[in-house]
Amino acid sequence: MDPKELKARLDARSSGKDDFYLLDVRNPNEQEISIIKGTDLLIPVSELPTRISELDSWKNAGKDIIVYCRSGARSGNACGFMKSSGFTKIFNLEGGILLYSDEVDPSLAKY
Repeated sequence: MDPKELKARLDARSSGKDDFYLLDVRNPNEQEISIIKGTDLLIPVSELPTRISELDSWKNAGKDIIVYCRSGARSGNACGFMKSSGFTKIFNLEGGILLYSDEVDPSLAKY
């Protein structure tokens, strides 16, 4: 998923026309630097294998799950792991928060 598509979906969600989950797989110190407004949960990718059960209700809800990190690499790995764990509606934010900052919200700090 590209940043502009995420922005459109976030706008639609805020008006009740879309429903999905937004998962940040960066480390807590990174989230303190900047975060995409509307993020539902932070689970660092290194903790995902031991915390995957926290997302069972998301999987059972049948909604899309959009995953992001700083550049898209960790979230890509997280998506692969989640798919191997039975999740089917998983989308990686291409370019992560860096590209989102470039294309959608330049107020987000880059690091």
